[in-house]
Amino acid sequence: MSDAISQIQAAYNALEDRILLNIKTHNDQLYSAWITRRYMSLLIPALQGQHPQTGEPLFGGRKLNMAAAAKHEMADNDFESDFVPPEDPHYPLGQAPILLTRITFKGLDSDNPQLNLEPEEGLGIALPFQPQLMNILWKVFSQALNSAEWQLDLKAILQLPSTGSLQ
Repeated sequence: MSDAISQIQAAYNALEDRILLNIKTHNDQLYSAWITRRYMSLLIPALQGQHPQTGEPLFGGRKLNMAAAAKHEMADNDFESDFVPPEDPHYPLGQAPILLTRITFKGLDSDNPQLNLEPEEGLGIALPFQPQLMNILWKVFSQALNSAEWQLDLKAILQLPSTGSLQ
C-alpha cells in the first residue's frame, strides 16, 4: 500500500457468506477484498501478534517497537465514522474485490514489520504491522463477525499463547 490509510470498513455480505473489507487511503486508492470464514479464523491470531497456525509469538518474545511517526500517522485518520468511498477512486487491485487466501509477514525482525493479505495469485494488501492498526482492524472485524454469525470459537482463538503479542 503506497499511501496512508484513511478509512477501513468490513461488512458481512449474507449472499456471498463473506466479509467485504474496504480500505481507503488518503490519495483515494480503494482496496477491496473478500474474507471467508476460514481466512478470518487465521487472521484473528495474526492481528494479535501470533502465528495463525502454531500460536507462536511472531516477535520471538520482544514487543513491537512502534515509531512516533507511525503513531502520528494513525492519529490523522477517521476510523469511527461511516465509510465514505472516494469520489474518484483508484483501484490498485482492480474494481472487483480480490479473494484473500494467504497471510504472509515481512520484516518481523525490523522496526517496520508488515502484514500481507494476499489472494492465490496477484497483488494483495500490505499493511504496516503496528499495534494501533491491528486493534482498529480487530474492532472493525468484530462488528462484521457479529453480523456474520459464523460461530467462530473466538475464545479459543483469543487464548493462544500471549508471549510477544502486540501491546
